[in-house]
Amino acid sequence: MKEQITTSRNNTQGIAGRLNDLGALVKFRLSATVVLSSVLAYLVALGAGSFSWWAVCVLTAGGFLTTAAANILNELLEKDYDKMMVRTQNRPLAEGRLSSSDALLIAGFSSIAGITLLALFNPWTAFLGMVSLISYAFVYTPLKRVGPIAILVGAIPGALPALIGCAAAEGMITTLGITLFSIQFFWQLPHFYAIGYLGYADYAKAGFKLVPEKNGDVDTDMLSRDSVLACIALFPLAVVPFLLGVTSLWATIVVILLSAVFLWFALGFKSAPKRKTALGMMFFSFAYLPLAFTVLWLGRQFL
Repeated sequence: MKEQITTSRNNTQGIAGRLNDLGALVKFRLSATVVLSSVLAYLVALGAGSFSWWAVCVLTAGGFLTTAAANILNELLEKDYDKMMVRTQNRPLAEGRLSSSDALLIAGFSSIAGITLLALFNPWTAFLGMVSLISYAFVYTPLKRVGPIAILVGAIPGALPALIGCAAAEGMITTLGITLFSIQFFWQLPHFYAIGYLGYADYAKAGFKLVPEKNGDVDTDMLSRDSVLACIALFPLAVVPFLLGVTSLWATIVVILLSAVFLWFALGFKSAPKRKTALGMMFFSFAYLPLAFTVLWLGRQFL
C-alpha cells in the first residue's frame, strides 16, 4: 500500500515537473503578455456590437501557439548560452531536462497550429504571425550577440501582436493598426533597456550585447537618452486613435497621463542611472501597455 502511494506521488510530481518544464520552455508568462496585447488591440479595433468570444478564443490560441513556437526556437538556438547565465541556467533545455528534438517537435506543431488558427481570420493575420515568428527566432536572436541594434530589430516582432490584433478585427493593415503597433514598438525600448541595464553583467557572460557600452560598462547616457525619446514618442501616438474617431477624448487624456508617468520614470533613470531607477522604469512598463490599450478600448465603448 505504501509503495502504491509513493508511486502515485512520484507520478504526480513527474507530471507537475513536466508541465513546469513545458511552461518554462514556451515562456508562459511572456507568451501570455504578448497575447494580451494582441487581444486588447483586437478589441480597440473592433466595431461596437460585433464582439465574439469565439474570435477572441481563436486569436488567443493562435497568438499563444505562434509566440510559444518563437520562444522555443529562441531557446533552442541559445541553450548553450543559457547555461552561462544565472537567470537562464535552470531552463529545461539548458539543464537537459528536455531534449532538443522534443523541443523542436513542439515548436513545429505549435507554429503550424498557431498560424492555421490566425489564418481563420484573414491572410494578413497569418502572414504577420509568420513574420513575427521568423524575425524573432532567426533575426533578433542571433543579433543579440552582435550589438544593441538587436533591441530595435526585436521590437518589430515584439510589436506585431498589436498589428495582428487590429488586422484580425479590420481585415487589413490600417492606420489604427500601425498606430497601435508603433505604441507597442516604442514602449518596448525603455522596457528592454531597463532589463538590459539590470542584467548587464549576466548577459555579458554569454556574450549578449543588448545595451550600448562605453569603457567596458553600460553607456547610461545613450541608454537613458533613448529611453526618454521613446517615451516622448508615445505622446503624439496617444492622440492618433482619437483623431481617427476610434476612442474618446477622456481616454486619450488618460493615455497621455500614463505616458507622462512613464516619461517621469525614464527621466528619473536619466538623472540617476542606477538599479533603483531602472527597476522603477521596468515595473511601470509592465503596467503601461495593458493599461493604455484597455483605456483606449473603454474609450471606444463610451464614445
